[in-house]
Parts: sequence; C-alpha cells; structure tokens
Amino acid sequence: MIRPAAKEDMPHLVDIWLRASQLAHDFIPAEFWQRRAHDMATRYLPGAETHVLELGGSIIGFAALNGDHLEALFIDPDFQRFGHGTHLMAHAMTCRERITLCVYSRNVRAVSFYRRLGFQSVEDRLEPLSGESETLMAWCRQPNVE
Repeated sequence: MIRPAAKEDMPHLVDIWLRASQLAHDFIPAEFWQRRAHDMATRYLPGAETHVLELGGSIIGFAALNGDHLEALFIDPDFQRFGHGTHLMAHAMTCRERITLCVYSRNVRAVSFYRRLGFQSVEDRLEPLSGESETLMAWCRQPNVE
C-alpha cells in the first residue's frame, strides 16, 4: 500500500534513508550521511510530498517529491531487489507529467534503474556538499497517440 507520509513516520523514514544511503553510496564516508539526518527529518522530508510504501503494515520505502523533482527514493535495504522501488516510481510517475532527479554518477545501480524507467541523462555536474559527480536525469510522460 502506498500512502502519504505522516509526521510520526519521519523517524522510520530517516532510518531507511540513512541505512540505504550508506549502502548505496559506499564511496562517501558514513559520517557525511549521519551529519545530514537531522536536516532530513526536520527540513527535507516534511517539506516534500512524501509517499510511503507499506508491506504487511510496516514501512519499507518512500519517495519524496518537491514539485516535479524527485528528492529521494529509498527502499529499506532488507527489501531491495524485489521491485518495490519500481512500484514506488510507477506511483510517482502517475502523479506527474514530468520528473527530474539527481543521482550520484558512481551509483551505477541507481543510474541504470532510472534509465530502465525511461529517464534520460540531462547534465553531469558536481554536487557541492559531497564533492561527488552527479547526473541530472529527466522523464516526461508520452502523450497519448490515437
């Protein structure tokens, strides 16, 4: 089940974000993510349109949109590789005509995931907080052709 995030979900979402970030971005020191957990809980997630994915009554992932920009898509590491990220993205893609996102270029698994969903690379640039290269990607809904 996908539903809007509630305030009481924030600690669990930040826990998923932190564990999944450290796993997916092992090229960035764990302390980098730990230092950003408070801002994630108090600024970024509450300021976004956040959708949570529940399985068996437990939150296993979330997607956070800020307008047409996907700020975050994270699945609990224990539940990755079962299609849950694809399910969450399909939901987000039904809510928007266009979505942009930024992904660390060295996170090859995520770049490939978004390409499979139809996202195109727009620009490679430097992410200032980490100093890592990131790729701006975009997706647009195809118009219905009759």
